[in-house]
Amino acid sequence: MNMYIVRSLAMTNWLCNNGFKILKVEDSEKDDKLKVFFFEDSPALHDTMMKYRKRV
Repeated sequence: MNMYIVRSLAMTNWLCNNGFKILKVEDSEKDDKLKVFFFEDSPALHDTMMKYRKRV
């Protein structure tokens, strides 16, 4: 399964509110105070992310 990494908490919340499940959470490699969120990569995920970007 291919996974897509999301670094934004706002985007993560948007995806969860639209039915996507977080598969894994890890510390960010760039800043260990931050987390990154893994989702299953799919066309539907990217479509939903584009809808978020258009409304911001």
